[in-house]
Amino acid sequence: MNNVYILSKDIQGFTKEKFFNEKDFYSVDELIGIIEDLYADLEKTQEEYDDYKNYVSENYRQISYEEQIGWNEHTRSV
Repeated sequence: MNNVYILSKDIQGFTKEKFFNEKDFYSVDELIGIIEDLYADLEKTQEEYDDYKNYVSENYRQISYEEQIGWNEHTRSV
């Protein structure tokens, strides 16, 4: 697949600016490599997001208004 190339000027918009601005031609193998890298980044981000969701669900508790303002019924003056 190294004999098939894509001309980078034919690529439009964000994709060209982000991934295809270093060279004039890209081989299919290079394109596959870019796709694999992006997929690995997506998997890593998804894992981090899932870990964060689990952390929040295991550690989050609703804080009462009294706790938020530091009010304690036992220390209030009459």
